[in-house]
Amino acid sequence: MTETQAPAISISNLTKFYGSPKGRRMKALENVTLTVGRGEFVSIIGPSGCGKTTMLKMVGGILGWDEGSIEVLGKPVTGPGPERATVFQSFALLPWMTVIDNVSFGLKVRGMAKPERYAVARKLLASVGLADFETSYPRQLSGGMQQRVGLARALAVSPQLLLMDEPFSAIDAQTRLILQTDLLDIWSKTDLSVLFITHAMDEAVFLSDKVVIMGARPGHVTDIIDVDLPRPRTEETRRDPRFVELTGFVWDRLRGMIQQDERAA
Repeated sequence: MTETQAPAISISNLTKFYGSPKGRRMKALENVTLTVGRGEFVSIIGPSGCGKTTMLKMVGGILGWDEGSIEVLGKPVTGPGPERATVFQSFALLPWMTVIDNVSFGLKVRGMAKPERYAVARKLLASVGLADFETSYPRQLSGGMQQRVGLARALAVSPQLLLMDEPFSAIDAQTRLILQTDLLDIWSKTDLSVLFITHAMDEAVFLSDKVVIMGARPGHVTDIIDVDLPRPRTEETRRDPRFVELTGFVWDRLRGMIQQDERAA
């Protein structure tokens, strides 16, 4: 990011209230401030209920807030925009469409002709290892393959910012490790900025330039950790003493918060 470029995401003093069943306002997020640089990969981790997904939805423009501000690429967020794409925790594929039609759906909505959008989709399917499955339906694919389709679909619209809401949480552990490496390989060939939500400490450290730790009740940022592991990240990275140290630090911080919450309950 140059000095004249605005960050990919700039969140300042963000606060969000929700109504409770008893009619009282409950604070979901309080004074959250966070910056994601251009081309940066940032993960957010924290206990359940700390507002990770809530904040991601706000950045995506599908949920409002009460105080503070969010800017994406230097412009205030007022709703969804074409510069942002989201990969969800659920695969969210359209079951009646083939793989290639799922991947190219966003381009169809934008009015791109079928030959052109199929060409884009085929290139992306090749990049995620699914070139031979373009005529398959989602039900014919494994969970890992379905999430690869979801990633290709998000990339098809050429976003500048990729929002990922626990995209690998429903996938078995072995496939998850492979998808993490594949995601980094794809990301390294783009200028994408990524905001990634996860509950997995090793995943956050392995993927990220920065790991943001959030506390709950209300959601707030407790730590921002610079991950000083060299890239490209490989399977050897997982055995690096520094990787083990950083993962342990994240766990120590989270464990302390969980134990504090249990004592307060």
